[in-house]
Amino acid sequence: MSNIQTISELCGICEALVHIVEEQRKALAQHDALVLEDEIAKTRSRYTALLGAEEWPDDCQQQEE
Repeated sequence: MSNIQTISELCGICEALVHIVEEQRKALAQHDALVLEDEIAKTRSRYTALLGAEEWPDDCQQQEE
């Protein structure tokens, strides 16, 4: 596997993790149990700073709108 393929696979894994965290955040919000909001925001900022806002996973962009 080339470095590009490895990076691409890691990006896919990160995008899947973003989806999982967002779904967990929504579930917690239903119970007024929001946690780690600052950490989520900081990590989102790091992700978009590295890859650009256009690269944020589509399902998460739609949820934020």
